[in-house]
Amino acid sequence: MKPAISKIFALLLVITTATASGVAETHVQQFGYDAPDGNRITGFLYQSESAAKDAPLAVLMHGLMGSSLYWLANDNPMNGDDVTAGLIARGYRILALDARFHGGRIVDVKPIEHVLNARKGNAAAYEGMIQKTVDDYRFVLDKVLATYADTSQVLVVGYSMGAQMGTLLAAQDPRVTHLVTMVPPAVRNVPTVSPIAFAPKVIVPWLLLMAENDQYSTKAQNAELVAAAGRTPETHRFDSGHVLPESYVGAIESWLDRPAN
Repeated sequence: MKPAISKIFALLLVITTATASGVAETHVQQFGYDAPDGNRITGFLYQSESAAKDAPLAVLMHGLMGSSLYWLANDNPMNGDDVTAGLIARGYRILALDARFHGGRIVDVKPIEHVLNARKGNAAAYEGMIQKTVDDYRFVLDKVLATYADTSQVLVVGYSMGAQMGTLLAAQDPRVTHLVTMVPPAVRNVPTVSPIAFAPKVIVPWLLLMAENDQYSTKAQNAELVAAAGRTPETHRFDSGHVLPESYVGAIESWLDRPAN
């Protein structure tokens, strides 16, 4: 028997945010669900009160050692809040989860330990962390899209580890219509969850932002990822390390504003 799906809390927060048409009320609804394997899923839905019934959904995935709050915290050094603000201003409904072992799902073992163990050849826990988080997103998507059945498109946006998971989700879930990934790590030491293993199945419009001096994915590995994609992504390269300059937010917004996307 599958565990009962229980909503543990629904906290409605009212926030004001500036949009092109002035100041609009937005709402963050935090939630908790039991995943099919019993693990607690935590995250939030964020939207303007004027969001249309068929508003596009943006699925946001944070990086290693982060949490869903990466996408809301003010003065975020990696500008996650600016990405979110741009999406809200464009009418998106936002869904973000804490990855397993992150945020509200922290347990005794820190996620960095799974990374370090994978580098030593013991990758099972890291594999599980990545793939089960992707499964959690699919599970919560079922719930959200049942509530908002007229959703017009599903955009997946991920930074670093989130970009890795976003590539997996886009490859595995046909409901994903668009993909934006920022500096996905190569993770060639764990091929079962490496972005390049799933890139051939990504056939939706894809914006891939890369760094010239990324310590987690070389120029050659980035080029291999682009070549492997089922649909060639539009690419932008930044003269930076893994932390992209603030201008990457504008690159995402420009891509979203094109009619073809």
